[in-house]
Amino acid sequence: MIDISQLAQNDTALSGDAYPLEKWHPELCQTMDMVIDVNGQWHHEGEVIKRAKMVRLFAKILIKIEQEYFLITPGEKIAINVVDAPFVIVDFEITEPNTPQQEVWLLSNIGDRILLSAQYPLLLKGDEQRPYVSLWRGLDALISRQVYYHLIRVAQDAPTTNTLNIISKGQQFSLGSY
Repeated sequence: MIDISQLAQNDTALSGDAYPLEKWHPELCQTMDMVIDVNGQWHHEGEVIKRAKMVRLFAKILIKIEQEYFLITPGEKIAINVVDAPFVIVDFEITEPNTPQQEVWLLSNIGDRILLSAQYPLLLKGDEQRPYVSLWRGLDALISRQVYYHLIRVAQDAPTTNTLNIISKGQQFSLGSY
């Protein structure tokens, strides 16, 4: 595992805290040829956006409203396409493991360091029970397969419910049934 606190651009500020999008109510201006693919890569007019700072800026103004995704500024609302989830969890670290104070910190592909907690819970969705973390403004982050398998390795067995659980911030989160 890598030290995700070194990778995160700012350990205390999340992209979701950047701007008060909920207070901005511009009319829909246009649709942009922007797609966030299943791997969390951002594309504009068919080309991958390679500048991480540009992706992070767009992520700060991204919101999901009634199953649609928009980039919102005080003056514009632009629809974009998100194939699955706009973000991907690419790594994690556990602080104070195997204690009541255990915390699971997740790192997103855009550098957000997110505490798995009641505020940002792990959810299993769909028929395949794919693992996601529920974030801000209706957005989700898919937990990458590699990270999911590593979480399973450190999970606790709950034999009465036949589930594997990960504990963070005093909360139990199911990684699935067996």
